[in-house]
Amino acid sequence: MISYEGYYIKPHPHNPKSVVVVTQGQGGKIPACLDGLFTSVGIAKQAIDQYLPNKPVRKTDGKRNEAVGTSRD
Repeated sequence: MISYEGYYIKPHPHNPKSVVVVTQGQGGKIPACLDGLFTSVGIAKQAIDQYLPNKPVRKTDGKRNEAVGTSRD
């Protein structure tokens, strides 16, 4: 298992030649672009690198989270 940019990249349990991306914390949701099988760790890292600049930023006021745009705003 490899830790990269807040995600883990690990071998798929039923297809060990492929890798999957999972969150480092509990209960995190994987975005659709990172969900699925990747043929190598390098390709999974590229997908994470492409996703992060467009990841929605969440604003927390102590009661709830609200999406306020992307990290490039």
